[in-house]
Amino acid sequence: MPVSKIEGDLAPNFIKQTTLNKFCPSIPEPEVPSVERELNQEKAHEFDNQYSIRLELDGTVEIEETHCYNCHRRLVYNGYNERIAFLDKGLGRYEFRLHRKRCPVCGEINPDYSAFFPKYGTYHENYKRRARQNYMEELMPSQIAKVFQVDFDLKIARSTIVYWINEIQEEIRYLLATTPIPSSGYWGYDEIHLRISGERMYAIDTIDVNTGFVPIARISSEMGRDAGREVLMEGRKNL
Repeated sequence: MPVSKIEGDLAPNFIKQTTLNKFCPSIPEPEVPSVERELNQEKAHEFDNQYSIRLELDGTVEIEETHCYNCHRRLVYNGYNERIAFLDKGLGRYEFRLHRKRCPVCGEINPDYSAFFPKYGTYHENYKRRARQNYMEELMPSQIAKVFQVDFDLKIARSTIVYWINEIQEEIRYLLATTPIPSSGYWGYDEIHLRISGERMYAIDTIDVNTGFVPIARISSEMGRDAGREVLMEGRKNL
């Protein structure tokens, strides 16, 4: 069908090639549809642990495979990433360079680097465990940082230690929120005299008479039967 001059003038100047034409190298390769690309990338993550890596003498971590396990296309280099790892028990600080590779269709290759450094962070997992354990022994984050500096010659920021502690506290909070409180049904209250900023205050604790469990403690400026009854009623409402 002949094309009129008006239709020719309205035709787009750039037409994207939808099929690969090997005889015209100036034409760009076809783009994979976005839905198919997302599916390929999600499926490709299943093969991440199958890639083998090696450590070069200059500290560069290389991916040995040259082709994608998912679509079998040739992998291309995708730059470097600098990584620092602190080994367990104060065995040293090491610097690595990750030589990344990617598949043109499946995306970035993410093998398991845990043989050389922690998978999710810079410090070995035992440092996080020690920080949490010392916190449970009533050491403050600043004191825990001094322990690491004396024992392992590591200068860890207090904000990092606080993050490690809060990371596990979120799981503990969820566990406590979903765990029923052991109750015999017989409650009493106790008053503890305090002095906060020079002012006399009172800590009113609700106590299970039979088990000794303390579910609620409130700091109050008043004491006596009325204050104790208020705390008991609050505990009864929440339980």
